[in-house]
Amino acid sequence: MLGMVYKVVEQLFAKKSTNFFPSKYILEDTAYTLNEGSIHPPVAVKDGFRGRLQYDVESCTGCGLCSKICPANAIELYPAEINGKKTKRIVIYLSRCTYCQECVAICPKNSIQITRDFFMADYNKYGDSMVIGLEHRRKYEIKEEGTTDVQKEGN
Repeated sequence: MLGMVYKVVEQLFAKKSTNFFPSKYILEDTAYTLNEGSIHPPVAVKDGFRGRLQYDVESCTGCGLCSKICPANAIELYPAEINGKKTKRIVIYLSRCTYCQECVAICPKNSIQITRDFFMADYNKYGDSMVIGLEHRRKYEIKEEGTTDVQKEGN
């Protein structure tokens, strides 16, 4: 019992183990308010961190392996026409992604990579910052009857 009390008191006065949100992303008015207090500097991102996905449209062959292996169905394949050739490209929905890296491992051309970027907050789960490849989809997608843009649909 005494050992438990000692451990609780020790934890109360120990340095916090959690990392506060990095100060470079704090809004100016919040930074001004917190300026008088001490803000912990951001901790370096460790090796093996699974951050935002990066998609290289140019090297993608449209094989669809990534969309088949994705356990969260976060990758959607769509028909596209690039330089007069019909092919397929992908869109990655980060709001659905579990960051398991299966798509990174299976991609034969290394078109999908994982970055160390951890700042992925957005108010809209289908916003431009949360859907990778959306700008290319708007540019190259072959529109079929009855299809709609997921951002306009709101699902």
